[in-house]
Amino acid sequence: MTGGGDETAASSQPDGLLERLHTVLPDVYTRNYVAKFAVALAVIVVVLTAVGFGSYLQIQDRVVSDAATDLETSATHRADSIGQWRTTTETEAIAIAAAGVYGTGTPADIRQYLTTAATAESSQIRSLHYVSAVDDSQIVVASTGTNTEGRSPWAVEPAWESPVMATMNGSTDTGTVIHSTAYADGDNHSMAFVTPVSDGDGALVLVARVPVEQFQDGRDGFETQLLTGDGDPLIGGQGGSAPISQDGLRAATAGRTTTIETGSHVATYTPVNGTSWVVTTSSTRETLYGTGRLVRWGFLAVIGTAVASLGIAGYLFGRHTVRPLRQLRNRTQAMEQGDLGVDISTTRQDEIGRLYDAFRNMRDTLRSQIRQAQAAREEAERSSHELERQNERLDEFASTLSHDLRNPLTVARGHVELLATRLSDPETDAADLQSHIEKLEDAHDRIESIIDDVLTLTRKGASVEETAPVPLEAVVTDAWDNIDNKSASIEVAGSRTIDADRTRLLRALENLFRNALDHVGPEVTVTVGLTEHGFYVADDGPGIPSEAVDSIFEYGHTTSADGTGLGLSIVKTIAEAHGWRLYIDTTYPDGAMFVFADVFSEDEPDWYETEFEWGRSEVDD
Repeated sequence: MTGGGDETAASSQPDGLLERLHTVLPDVYTRNYVAKFAVALAVIVVVLTAVGFGSYLQIQDRVVSDAATDLETSATHRADSIGQWRTTTETEAIAIAAAGVYGTGTPADIRQYLTTAATAESSQIRSLHYVSAVDDSQIVVASTGTNTEGRSPWAVEPAWESPVMATMNGSTDTGTVIHSTAYADGDNHSMAFVTPVSDGDGALVLVARVPVEQFQDGRDGFETQLLTGDGDPLIGGQGGSAPISQDGLRAATAGRTTTIETGSHVATYTPVNGTSWVVTTSSTRETLYGTGRLVRWGFLAVIGTAVASLGIAGYLFGRHTVRPLRQLRNRTQAMEQGDLGVDISTTRQDEIGRLYDAFRNMRDTLRSQIRQAQAAREEAERSSHELERQNERLDEFASTLSHDLRNPLTVARGHVELLATRLSDPETDAADLQSHIEKLEDAHDRIESIIDDVLTLTRKGASVEETAPVPLEAVVTDAWDNIDNKSASIEVAGSRTIDADRTRLLRALENLFRNALDHVGPEVTVTVGLTEHGFYVADDGPGIPSEAVDSIFEYGHTTSADGTGLGLSIVKTIAEAHGWRLYIDTTYPDGAMFVFADVFSEDEPDWYETEFEWGRSEVDD
């Protein structure tokens, strides 16, 4: 029991939460599907924006990180290349200076050696010079370029003075190389590497071409400079557009690679191993972070496209959902107000279309039920009216029956009294007694006839449950033979097979034939023929007065002294029991015509007297 209570409480919690939410949310949201749909779209847009913005931040961080890595990689590669070039060049200078030709050889021998060494060594060597002290002066003794021999080194190139003087003054040991600053040498830049020779008192000057191509990055927008520790360019005219950061220089001279953003530029400073040189590679923020900008614009484009697409999709979906739902609501309201003819048709085949179909089926069912209810009410009203009419007819019938029975009974009682008087008189004539007896028989025959008609009306006037194909002409002939037709004649103008209760149809025709004899006379001619949907019985008498047409089928209506007034009522009752209509054709000019209508449909086949009819009878038998 406790577990069941817990389950019930747990199951009711969501409903309580929903109820609390409904109390907090505004009515425009809880009662409006469009508002709910708009809020759903807004939530989707917010989620998309948040996810997109988070992705954009991650991509932007990655772009910045990758850009810094590219700068550092480029600067480090340039620094390594310059360091490798310097090391290689110094090694070549030391190797060339270690030959023993300088102390023993003639200037021609030294020149020959230098020329051979310049050709054999690296292609970066532009020229080799042997500087020796002559009369306390430094003179180029031998050179790969003869136009420099006999001149002072700084006369050849002022940049050589400082390293040559340092080397010639013995400030460096053998195997140590001092280099000059880079200087313009035609279209290129060169640098002098000075090292003391191992055999002699001079120094070797190796002039190498600075590999300026090392500073040319393959990527557009990158600038590379070779700087001294003070920030001066080692190669003249190499100044870049990015400003020099002293913090970057200090970090590089201390042996660290660092990236610094200055204004609109980003630069990486890295040291050249073994020197105080600094390689800096820089680029503008726009160039470096251009991918991030493209990502930003792409993100904005995606968000804008998503918002626009959701807006268009929301509009189209709302237009194709809310609008038909509103139309359906208006039409159901019209149905609620009683307009069951409202159009609920649609060409859609989706869920909305099926919803319309369901409401249309509901409308049709409701309309059918209302029609059935109205028909039932009308039938009940008709039944009520018919019951009232039958009660009235029964009252009339009771009055007529009591009157008709009282008359022959009165006659019979009178003749009984007369017979009693005559019988007490011994002189009574037998013929006189016989006439009273005949009157008594007539009165009893009259009573019997009335009883027979009443039984027919009550027992055979009910609805017909079973019918069979009946040839009309055969029934007409039998009915005519069953009455005292005297000298009257019968004509059958047309015949066919009809579905009827033969016994009741026979009684109806007998009553009509007797009515013709009673009202027209013994010489009457009766005609039976077919109509479009039934048959008729006509006579050649004077016809029925127009004032009597409406009451001729009522109980007790008769113009004959011997009539019961029930004959035509019985005929009408039998016709209605078959589902037929009986009326008098007042347009018939030659007498009275009784028409049985709704006996058969116009296109109903007549199987009477056909091979199929005979076969059908045999099967039935």
